Amino acid sequence: MGAFLILIMVKGDKKKEYLSVEEILKRTSGGYDIFRTYLGSVSRLMKRPWAKDKHHSWGVYPGKGQWAGVWFYKDQATEEAGNAIQFVEKFFSLSHKDAKDKVCWDFGLGGGRELNTKPVQIVWEKPEVEDKEYVHISYDSIPFKKHHHKFWNAAEVTEEHLKKLNYFAVGTLAINRKFIPIRSNEVVMAYYAPEEDGVKIYFPEREIRFKNNVSGHYLWNYSNIQPCNKLIVQKSCKDLAVTTMITPNCISTQNESAGIFDEEMVGKINSVSKTPIIWYGSDPDGVVKCQKITKANKYGYVNTPKNLLPDINDTYGYACKFKLKGLEQFMKLKKLI
Repeated sequence: MGAFLILIMVKGDKKKEYLSVEEILKRTSGGYDIFRTYLGSVSRLMKRPWAKDKHHSWGVYPGKGQWAGVWFYKDQATEEAGNAIQFVEKFFSLSHKDAKDKVCWDFGLGGGRELNTKPVQIVWEKPEVEDKEYVHISYDSIPFKKHHHKFWNAAEVTEEHLKKLNYFAVGTLAINRKFIPIRSNEVVMAYYAPEEDGVKIYFPEREIRFKNNVSGHYLWNYSNIQPCNKLIVQKSCKDLAVTTMITPNCISTQNESAGIFDEEMVGKINSVSKTPIIWYGSDPDGVVKCQKITKANKYGYVNTPKNLLPDINDTYGYACKFKLKGLEQFMKLKKLI
């Protein structure tokens, strides 16, 4: 962190003492108390505080490594991030100097001056590293075993390809610090979202198949997409893994809900593709959602043939039946590639 300075006047002494931003953050629990005081409460996923926002795409996180002990905000949609002083600058529309003055005044650190609001009463508490709404997931990845290869090789998806997508086989798992047993021959996958440092756990053999701490508007593989003409948008990480074996121009949403396609998500998709194509399930529910999304956004859409239901509903099932060569031929027939 840069060596920015704050001027502090020491009462009864004409000597000027300079306080670094590092010291200010240290005296406010790494800046956590600044976020909490001006926002009322903080979490890893919340509404953006300086604009009307319908969903949670902004949050406050503890730093790691060399930034351990310092808290930052991050906007998942724009990738904008900053420390508590930078947050005050934007939140109150202040210059860097005025933001520092305001924090010093409000938090009684000495010096500073009253800006925008009256001094607030600070209740000093130690921050909790994890907020109550955040699902804490920890896991150990392991090399693929026979049953993992069997699951993915059925659709001709390689372990090497999955690792490029940040997909890992799970050996041990804890959710909210509670150990989750995994059978010796059970397939459990972890889909890691590096932009959010979150993970989605997939249990293909269980009734409740997912557990995750990734925001609902996250677009899987979006950071790897280059501007393209046709972009395939799918409903799951499993389908994404299969389709990207054929074409890199594919992303997936967190779920099939039409409601997640708000202005921000549509803007992100449209910024990289001239012709987005929704490819969800071919079951009645999937078709209805495809139609809603495409009608609202003027996208194209495709489904696997309905005459293959109920056995085949998506690209994973299609590849299991007709292999990647068959899926590629179908995609060419539909002019997707």
